[in-house]
Amino acid sequence: MRRTTVLPVAAVITALVLTGCTDGGSTPSDSETGPLSAFFEKIGGSYDEEDSKAQQRQVEEIVATCMSEQGFEYTPNEPMTGSAGVMSGDDAPDWESQEFAEQYGYGASTSDDLFGGRDTGEEWVDPNADYVAGMSESEQTEFYAALYGTPPEVDPEADPDAATEYEYNWEEAGCQGKAQHEVYDQNALWDDPAIKALNEEMSAEYENLADDPKLRAATEKWASCMADGGYDFTTPDEAQQSIYDELNGLYESVAPPEGATEEELANFDYTPDATKMAELKKKEIALATVDWKCKDSAGYYDAYKKANLEIEKRMWDKYGAQLQAVADKQTASK
Repeated sequence: MRRTTVLPVAAVITALVLTGCTDGGSTPSDSETGPLSAFFEKIGGSYDEEDSKAQQRQVEEIVATCMSEQGFEYTPNEPMTGSAGVMSGDDAPDWESQEFAEQYGYGASTSDDLFGGRDTGEEWVDPNADYVAGMSESEQTEFYAALYGTPPEVDPEADPDAATEYEYNWEEAGCQGKAQHEVYDQNALWDDPAIKALNEEMSAEYENLADDPKLRAATEKWASCMADGGYDFTTPDEAQQSIYDELNGLYESVAPPEGATEEELANFDYTPDATKMAELKKKEIALATVDWKCKDSAGYYDAYKKANLEIEKRMWDKYGAQLQAVADKQTASK
């Protein structure tokens, strides 16, 4: 199920770095990378496939050791080669470009085309499948509990919000959680009080971003342009969210029969109706294309870029020295 969420500042900045917050075709003449974007881009580094594979192997070795300590055999998985499921900058248009909107819309109902359309010819095989298949049902339960942890029991009738309020804790996620934490969460930068304070304040700033006078004016022009195109939305976020809401509805409409066995549940096809998905893709691309053109004509991208830049400058003036000090400390400790 897909649903939009309020992102922590690191994720927000990462998104800004990736998209550039430009108009994907008519970059503002005064385009400037914000100080926070530059900082997180610098400490985040760039993606390297070989480094990624090395980290995956490290995770699997830690998992194997952890599982052995709990009395189970575990054969580490080898990382998949190639770029299946990865959107490459060489063969896909920029996310915020007109070309992207015309081909993939918002990347919602088109995500399979965007991320899953490349076949490397390599089929993943679980090296632990035969080992687990030879266990009794109770042994399998113990194996997966050790591997992934035991999810909290939720009674949706007693507490309808319990499932959405669940917060991931690596200490409760079995050997996989332990390994992921050791390999990917070693950098204590994100646990530093300065980062936490920035997260909270940055979230508040972005919630009020639309109040920027120039951005508000651009949004009104955008809404008028969208109305001319036959769409009734007040903000770009509202337009995009309408597609995700429909997509969520399609996935939620697919459910296994009541009283289905575990085997039936495991083999149940949760794929939404192909005809309805095709209709939604057409709708998404049509909406996103008009959305892009209206943003472009209304000067929305320029206004958003400038408003975001002001936020970054304010936040950097307040937290920049602390962030840099924490990053320097982490670098020195490596």
